[in-house]
Amino acid sequence: MEVKTFNVYRGTEILNRPNGWEGVPITLDFTDVEDKVDGVKIVKAGTPITKEGKKATDGTVEGILLSDVFEGRPIGTVLKKGYLNKKRINEHAGADIPEDTLKALPMIVVEEDGKVAYKKGV
Repeated sequence: MEVKTFNVYRGTEILNRPNGWEGVPITLDFTDVEDKVDGVKIVKAGTPITKEGKKATDGTVEGILLSDVFEGRPIGTVLKKGYLNKKRINEHAGADIPEDTLKALPMIVVEEDGKVAYKKGV
């Protein structure tokens, strides 16, 4: 019998307020993904995602990835509505969510230190 040992990865909580969020399921495309954890490709929580399941690089965004997704199980949830924690997203995903992305997602609010850091029209 063969035994395989691996690390269990919990992920990062990007929601600032755990209630009141809405999201939809999506299957991610790992073709252009380079980030890895323990040798497995990963798309990190807080990453803007297109409707094709790829990392968004412009204003064509479907939503913000709720939790980390690994290539072995490429199904995730993209947020359409919610209050996000700017500091946790920056530390985990390594970058701010671009303003043009946030403009395309009117029901996403980014908060920092309990105050609104970005909301469409503010």
